[in-house]
Amino acid sequence: MLKITLITISMFLLPTMTKSYMWVTLLTLIMLTTIYSATIMNSMPYTMMTTFSASDMLTTSLSILTIWVAAMMILASTKIYVTNTHPKLFTVNTLMLATILLLCFNASNIFMFYIWFEASLVPTMALIMLWGYQPERLQASMYLMIYTVTASLPMLVALCKIYSTSKTTHMPMFMSMSFPTDFPLATIAWLMTLGGFLVKLPMFTTHLWLPKAHVEAPIAGSMILAAILLKLGGYGLLRMSYLFSHMLKYLSSVMVSVALVGAVVTSLICMRQTDLKSLIAYSSVGHMGLVVAGMNSNSTWGMQASLTMMIAHGLSSSALFVMANMNYEITSTRSLYMTKGLMALMPTLTMWWFMFTASNMAAPPTINLLSEIMLITSIMSATSWSILLLSLVSFSTAAYSLYMFTSMNHGTSTTSTNSLMNVKPKDFSLMLMHLIPVVMLITKPETITNWC
Repeated sequence: MLKITLITISMFLLPTMTKSYMWVTLLTLIMLTTIYSATIMNSMPYTMMTTFSASDMLTTSLSILTIWVAAMMILASTKIYVTNTHPKLFTVNTLMLATILLLCFNASNIFMFYIWFEASLVPTMALIMLWGYQPERLQASMYLMIYTVTASLPMLVALCKIYSTSKTTHMPMFMSMSFPTDFPLATIAWLMTLGGFLVKLPMFTTHLWLPKAHVEAPIAGSMILAAILLKLGGYGLLRMSYLFSHMLKYLSSVMVSVALVGAVVTSLICMRQTDLKSLIAYSSVGHMGLVVAGMNSNSTWGMQASLTMMIAHGLSSSALFVMANMNYEITSTRSLYMTKGLMALMPTLTMWWFMFTASNMAAPPTINLLSEIMLITSIMSATSWSILLLSLVSFSTAAYSLYMFTSMNHGTSTTSTNSLMNVKPKDFSLMLMHLIPVVMLITKPETITNWC
C-alpha cells in the first residue's frame, strides 16, 4: 500500500516532466489498479501494514475503486485538455484527491482517518468551483462544506472521547477499543460518532447538498462524488459498526426506518425529476439508504452486503453520469422533456444506456443484483415488516430507471439535438471500463463480500 501511495504522489511531477502527461497519468493509474487487484484474491484480516496504515478486504476493494475511478475521471475530462482550461492543475487536483482518499481508506489511526476524511473536501470543492459550468457552483460548494463540517465537529468530540476511554487510536487494535460510557445518553453519543458519515453518505434528511453539488459539478466531479466520496461515509459507518458492534442496538431501528422511508421517498422524487443529473443524484440517496439499513441489521451478512452495494453503485452511478454528460454534449440540455429520440440518431448510445439502466435497477448479470438480494435478506432478518418498504423501493427503482431510459431514447427527436455529434472512441472505452468490473465481479463476488 505504501508503494502505491508513493507512486501516486510522485505522479504530481508528470505535468512538468512530459507533454503527454495526461496519457502517462492515465496508463499509470490503470496499471496500478491491475497490480493492486491481485491483493484481493486472498482474503486477509484487518492488520497493520506500516506504522500509519492498515489493510483488509474493505480498505483494499475501496482503494482499487478509487484508483480506477481516478483513471476514468481523466479519460472523461479530455474536453478540459482540448480547451486548455487549466489542464495541469486539473491533473494535479485529481491525483491529490485520489491520494487523500487512499490515505483515508488505509489510515490505521482514528485521528489520521478523520483528518484525511475532512481533507477530501478541499480538492472536491476546487473541482466544482474551477471546472463547474453552472452559475450556482459557488453556492453548491458552500452547501457541501457547511453540511459536512457541521456534522463533523460533533464527530471529532466523540472520537476524542473514544481515545480518552480506550487509550489507543489504532483501529486494528479493536480488542482494546471501548466506547465511552460517561455520556448522558448513549444514543446521542452514537449519533455524534456517526453524524459526519451519515451526512457524507448521505442519509435521507441530510442529503440536500448532494443534488446541488452534482448538478453544478463537471463530469469528473460527478464521477468522484458518486463513486468514491459517498463511499467515504459508508466506509466510516462500516468501520465504526465493526469496532463498536454492541452500540448498533441504540439507533438501529430508527436508522433502518429513516433509511428505508427515505429510499422510497427519493425513488418517488426521481419519478418526477426533469433534470437528468438530478435524477441520478437522487437515485444515489435511495441506494445509500439500503446500505445504511443493511449495516444496521447487525449481521455479518448485512455488513458484507453494504460493501457490495457500495462497489456496485460506485461503478454503475459513475457510468450513468458519464452518459448524462454525453447526452448534454449532443443535445445541449439536461432536461428530459427536451431530450427525445436518441435511439433513431445513435442506437449504440441507446444500447449503453440500456445496459447501465439495467445495472442501476439490479438486473442480472450484474453485481448490483447480488448486492440487492443480500441487502433485502439481511434487512428482512432484522425485521420482517421491512418487506413492505423494500418491495416499494425495488418497484420504484425499476420504474424511474425505465422512465429515464424511455423518455430519452424513444419518441421524436427535437430540433435542438445536434445529429452530427457521434460517440467517440474514448466514450466507448469509458463505458467498457465501467461495464467490465460490474459484470466480472459477479463471477467471483467473494473478492468484495468476504471482508468481516
